Amino acid sequence: MTDNSPKDQQAEKEWADLQRDLDTLGEQLGSLRDHTAALGDALVGNLEAQFQDVRNRVLGFRSATEAQVEEMRKTAVQQAMETQASLTEAGKDTARQMWERSEPLRQGAQEVGKGFVRAWSELATSFGKAAEKVQSEKDKAAAGEEHKTS
Repeated sequence: MTDNSPKDQQAEKEWADLQRDLDTLGEQLGSLRDHTAALGDALVGNLEAQFQDVRNRVLGFRSATEAQVEEMRKTAVQQAMETQASLTEAGKDTARQMWERSEPLRQGAQEVGKGFVRAWSELATSFGKAAEKVQSEKDKAAAGEEHKTS
């Protein structure tokens, strides 16, 4: 996972500069080998050994740092995935709890609906009976009128 952010580019440039400086120092130490008569073999050998030691430590530090950064990136990605999964599960749990809590409301609404249907049916029956009663009274009144006129 390589980001090309300005910070990463700057770090790469600094590492490249350090590598170039180390290479230059190595070349200069190598050219000192040509002048060993004046400086002595032991001194030049000691400088070259110290240079190699520093160079190896720098390369080791860079490798270790890159490995740590990569491990941190992997850990961050893993934690982000776990967090997303737990949030998804938490959302499902919340929805399930809301559904369970709303059960009494759903049952109440169903009972109100049934009561409304029952009341409407009773009201229709009452209107039907009232209409029959009114009709029978009209029929009786009409029959009574016919008796009076006959």
